[in-house]
Amino acid sequence: MKRIQYLYILMIFISGTIASCTTDSTGNVSEVTTYPIITLTGDPVVLVTQGDTYTDEGAVSTVGSDVIDTETSFSSGTYFSAPGVDTNSPDQYLVTYAAENADGFAGTNSRTVWVANTGDLVNSIEGLYTSDVQRAPDFVATTNDLKYVIISKTGTNTYEITHAIGGYYDMGRAYGPGYAARGAIITANDIASNDFSISQAVFPIWGNTVDIIDFKVDAAAKAITFQGNGNFANGTFKVQLKQVQF
Repeated sequence: MKRIQYLYILMIFISGTIASCTTDSTGNVSEVTTYPIITLTGDPVVLVTQGDTYTDEGAVSTVGSDVIDTETSFSSGTYFSAPGVDTNSPDQYLVTYAAENADGFAGTNSRTVWVANTGDLVNSIEGLYTSDVQRAPDFVATTNDLKYVIISKTGTNTYEITHAIGGYYDMGRAYGPGYAARGAIITANDIASNDFSISQAVFPIWGNTVDIIDFKVDAAAKAITFQGNGNFANGTFKVQLKQVQF
């Protein structure tokens, strides 16, 4: 009889424990929310010739089947800091689209706009370039088809290049624009004979410097080659630029 009583008491205890756990675990169930989906109208990457008009195609934000408002913002240029999308200033610009659902959950999407002028490489070396880079000591093809290096005109025969080592760290290693060796001014004494004078570039994030040498233009191939020499270990980079035609 005592054994039966013990079993009965144990069953009551277990039932109470299960009921207590069930109540606690379902007391604060979260509601299901649907996040905003933002779909770009047009291409995610847009190339604009310097001086042309840029009209943003926008984006459509939805929550389920409902269309909601989209907020659009324009960044300053990545390398030269012009505001908005300034088509008079060659640079990389980011257009960001954001939307928020009724529960306060946000979604985002973005478009990249590149502004550049395309020189003929006979009278002007301006352009938007893809880049291949090989680094010392072995110079194997470690970083290829980087998008993009900009060469912009700053005077009658002077130009500034955004990446004195071809974007090896910025784009190739995805470290960001703080790792682009910048500020080098290229003076074209005579393009046809590859006579150039080039000032030193600096990494904004490090302060290390890069000297550009052996700068050569091949107008027929729409290409430029050079070597960037950094003042750090294995700091020699062989760069090949291919001008983008648009």
